Amino acid sequence: MTYKDQFVVEVKADGQILRVRDGSVYLPFGCEYSILLKNLNSKKASVKVSIDGTDVLDGYSLILGPLVTHELKGFFNGMTVRNRFRFIQKTKEIQEHRGDRVDDGLIRVEFAFEKPRPEPEIKKIIEEHHVYHHNYWWPRYDVYRGSGWGYCSNNNDTVNYSSTIDSQSNKMSRTVSENLGIQASFTAQNAPNVDEGITVKGNEISEHYMYGAIGELEESSVIVISLKGMQKGPGVVVQEPVTVKTKLTCPSCGKKSKSSFKFCPNCGTYLE
Repeated sequence: MTYKDQFVVEVKADGQILRVRDGSVYLPFGCEYSILLKNLNSKKASVKVSIDGTDVLDGYSLILGPLVTHELKGFFNGMTVRNRFRFIQKTKEIQEHRGDRVDDGLIRVEFAFEKPRPEPEIKKIIEEHHVYHHNYWWPRYDVYRGSGWGYCSNNNDTVNYSSTIDSQSNKMSRTVSENLGIQASFTAQNAPNVDEGITVKGNEISEHYMYGAIGELEESSVIVISLKGMQKGPGVVVQEPVTVKTKLTCPSCGKKSKSSFKFCPNCGTYLE
């Protein structure tokens, strides 16, 4: 689990949550995965997600309500998820055709919570008027909302109210995220590492989303998780996703331990 500022990001494969160690998760090449997002705050959150430096939300932002968990399963195309996330090995052939990016293999989640809205300030001013013949007096109310003044009386006066609610609250913010993919210069000597992978479009899926509303946002925070196709230590290719329940095998003595252990209880070797 990766937790920061009351927000959680987890990676799932085969329906199970993957174990995060030193900011990385380990899953087989060719495996499809999803991203689990948890808003533990009592305020709405606006979320942007990029993988390998590419915005996977097609310019949109996800809005997560207070204490809401959402599983993002794939790439957006408009307001619909069309293809699942699939992790593949970055071969030399792929590298030569596609090039290298400094954020290949990285899941970047940027989130920001909604600012609390100030309570509307209401002023009630009652003015007494003299009664002249058949003209009856009525109290007058001046109502303040944001920066606009208006009044409403019991005669034919015009009612005119203004509001300073940010336009973001009337429509879902759609921003073009920054292009994080910085193209690195390729040389024939630069072969990709054996554990490097990229995320591509996988099996077709059809999940529809709807527009939502959110107000002005607080300062954003970022969580980054790295995807690896090979474990450290013994240097073996991952055959099955390393989940939070996966037992760890000591590279020194071979003893299996719980995934929560950092050191082998038998010989004391640091467990990767």
